[in-house]
Amino acid sequence: MRSGKRIFFIACYLGLAAALLPVSLLAQRIQAVVETDLRTLPLEKQNKLVDFAEKVEHYINSYEWSDDPWNTTVYLEVRLILQDMTSGAEERYSGNILIHNNYDIQYFDKRWRFAYQSGSMLMHDNSVQDSFTSLIDFYIYLILGGEFDKWGTLAGTPYYEKAKFIAEQSKFGLGRYIDGWDRRVELVEEFLSDRYRPYREMVDYYYYGLSFVKEDNAKAREHCATAIQMLDRLLADNPEDEYAKKFISAHYIEMLEIFRRAQDKSPLRTLLILDPEHEVAYREVLER
Repeated sequence: MRSGKRIFFIACYLGLAAALLPVSLLAQRIQAVVETDLRTLPLEKQNKLVDFAEKVEHYINSYEWSDDPWNTTVYLEVRLILQDMTSGAEERYSGNILIHNNYDIQYFDKRWRFAYQSGSMLMHDNSVQDSFTSLIDFYIYLILGGEFDKWGTLAGTPYYEKAKFIAEQSKFGLGRYIDGWDRRVELVEEFLSDRYRPYREMVDYYYYGLSFVKEDNAKAREHCATAIQMLDRLLADNPEDEYAKKFISAHYIEMLEIFRRAQDKSPLRTLLILDPEHEVAYREVLER
C-alpha cells in the first residue's frame, strides 16, 4: 500500500470517529504528557523529584525522533510509578511505565530498574546506554514503528530496528540494570518477524482504506474489507492473537461507520463472529 494522500484524508475522517482518530495517526513529531506517581517514595525523594515529570517531557518533546517530512505529531501519554531502591550513594529506582497514543498502541512494563541522580538533566546520546533513557527511547521507537506502518507497507521497520538495537545493547550493557531487557528483545524481534508480518500488512490495508473515506467510499470499503478478511485469517490461524483482537477492539466503531450504509455488509458479519464482545453494536447495524 502507498502512503502519500492518506495523510490528509485520515485526518478528515468521519466526525463520529474524530475522537478515535486523533492527529496521532499521522505521525511523527512527539508531543508527550508525562505523569509521575511518587507516592510510594520517601518524602525526601518526592521532594527531590518534584520536577521529574517536566524533565521527562522535555527529554521526549524536544527531540527529533524521525525524519518525517510532514512534521506532524504523535500525541503520547506516559505514566511513571517509581519505587526507591537506593543503596549507598547512587540513587536507584524501580518503576512501572505505561505509554500509549490514546488510540490503538499501548505498552505497559513493570520490570524496570534504573539509576537517576536528583537534579540531573536527561540527555540524548545514542552512543551510551542509560538505564532510564534507553527504556524511554525503546518504547517511543516501538510506537513510531506502529505509526509508520499505517503509512505504507512495513514502513515502520526502521523504527523497530532502532528499538531492537537499543534492546540488544541494553541487554548486555546495563550491568545491574538489565532486568527486563531479554523480554524487550523478544518483543521487538516478534514485531520484525515473518510471523508478525501479516498483521503489519493488514494495518497498511486498513489505513489505506481510511484514506479514501472522503472521496471514494467504495474504495475505502474495498480496502477495509480486505483488512477484515486478513484479520479473519490471522484469528483462524491463532484464535488467541492478542494484536488482532486489540486492533478490532480499537477500531470496531470506525468499521461499523464505514459499512453502516453499504449494500454489502458481509465484513460486519465477519466481525460479528470475530468480536462477540460487541455483538449488540454489530447487530444494530446489520438488522436495521
